[in-house]
Amino acid sequence: TCLLFVFLTIPAAIAAQVLYGVSLADSDWLHGSAESLLTVTNLVTVVAFRQALQYRETIQDSESNANIPPPQSVVDYDPMVKLVGVLTCLAAVTALVPALTAPEVHTPYLNGFMDLPKE
Repeated sequence: TCLLFVFLTIPAAIAAQVLYGVSLADSDWLHGSAESLLTVTNLVTVVAFRQALQYRETIQDSESNANIPPPQSVVDYDPMVKLVGVLTCLAAVTALVPALTAPEVHTPYLNGFMDLPKE
């Protein structure tokens, strides 16, 4: 999943340079969208570790270890692939919606949703 973040952040950095002449860090809406991909990576990693730890605790607490099946994500990649796919699509929407509305370099990420109030 880290490679997904890298491979999708590179086009965002190129777009920031070509469209605005700035680095990715200076383009608020592109940077926010790229960071949401990092959040996807972290979330998938946490879910996988959580499942592994829960399975380990279940085996240790159980009298008979033979009858406890491992989590589905250990046996098959399909659940994690679906999770990554859905979260990546959500991150893509956060990049595509502003792109369709002719954003400027400092257009707030998600139009300022959940920003701190200005004083």
